[in-house]
Formats: sequence, structure tokens, C-alpha cells
Amino acid sequence: MNTKGISSLIMQNRLLSRARSRAKTHGGNAASVLNSNSDSGKKALLNAIKKEADSQRYLGKNEGAAKSKEHYTAMKAAAESIQKNAKKLLSMPSKKWEEMTEEEVAKYKEDVASEMSSFIGNYNTLVNNLSEEADSKVNEIYLKQLKGYFTNVKADLEALGITQDGKGKLSLDEEKLKAADADKIKKLLGTEGTFVDDVGKRAENVAANADTNLAVLNKSLYAGNYSYNQKG
Repeated sequence: MNTKGISSLIMQNRLLSRARSRAKTHGGNAASVLNSNSDSGKKALLNAIKKEADSQRYLGKNEGAAKSKEHYTAMKAAAESIQKNAKKLLSMPSKKWEEMTEEEVAKYKEDVASEMSSFIGNYNTLVNNLSEEADSKVNEIYLKQLKGYFTNVKADLEALGITQDGKGKLSLDEEKLKAADADKIKKLLGTEGTFVDDVGKRAENVAANADTNLAVLNKSLYAGNYSYNQKG
């Protein structure tokens, strides 16, 4: 007999020995089957062990796919909400500055602060879920781009009360934002080609990518469940 065959027999005997030891504490028919020395008994036991190992590998893969599905679902929702936030911020105010009263300017600042609070909440959700799926090269690139948009205008945004932590998440000091000059707010947060606009455009790509990944994950999860159930 060759070395490979001997190794295989040793491994089988070890598995049988361990299974028999565990069976002693349960007794009954299980112990009787496990303690059988017949070829059919050994084969049945080894098949059962293999089936259990296969099921554990399946479950591990399935759980990972389910977790990724959660991340991409949250990612897509946040990205779509950011696009709405950006659109609103770019459309404010509805009047020209010279036509607005002091009360209307103050209302504009309050509206921007409220919309930016929502924008930042969605942005942080997006960053968090991109980080969870950063093993994807595409997600890693999107994450770096989003962080880079802030870095490019860091000083200006901080002057409006918008800061970024080490993980790329944003914070907003609403009172500092509302105390800033309205024209400056518009130029930094409500104009094409600036931070909000850049993030909004990139969010469209992120949403599309998340949608594609969800389609693949849904297919994988469905196919996996079907295959496993068919085998028992």
C-alpha cells in the first residue's frame, strides 16, 4: 500500500475514534452504529462527517453573502438619498440674493443646515458600508474619492462647521454653519463642481454598483439555498 493510502486510513480511523468517543455519552442506536466495524458502517459515518463539513462551509458562505447584501442595500439607499440632498442644496435659494429679505436669508441658512445634516448622515452611512465591503477594488476607489473630495476643500468646509474624522466620517456644527455668510455657504455647498455636487455625482455611481452587486448576491443566495435543499 502506498503512503497516500496509509495516510487516508489513519485519518479515517482518527475520525471514527473521535466520533465513537462522543457517541458514548449519548448511547442508544447512535453508539451502536458508530461502534460498528463493518465497512458499510464506516462508510456511512464518513459520509455523515463529510456532509456535516460541507453544510458548515455552505452556511459560512451563505452568511457572508447575506451580510454583504445588508451592506449593499444600505449603501444603495444612502447613495440615492445623497443624490436627493445634493439636488436640493444646489437648488437653494429660490430667489436671488438682492430680492431676499433678512428673514428669507436666515431661513435659507436654516434650510441648508437641515439638508446638510441629512446629507452628512447619509454620507456617513455610505462611508461605513463602503468600508465594510472595501475588499472590492471598486468600493475602495469610491471610498478614497469621497474622502478626497473633503480633503480638497478641508479648510473651507471646516470654516462652515463641517469636519471629517480619521475614518472619513463627517460631523456638522449647525450653529457655526448658520452663522456663516450666506453667499459663502451657497458657493461652497450649493454650486456645481463643489463638494456637495461632487459627492452627489459619485453617489450615483455607487448606487449603480450596489444595485449590480445586489443582483449577483440575490442570485447567489437563491441558487445556494436551492442547491442545498435539493441535497437534503
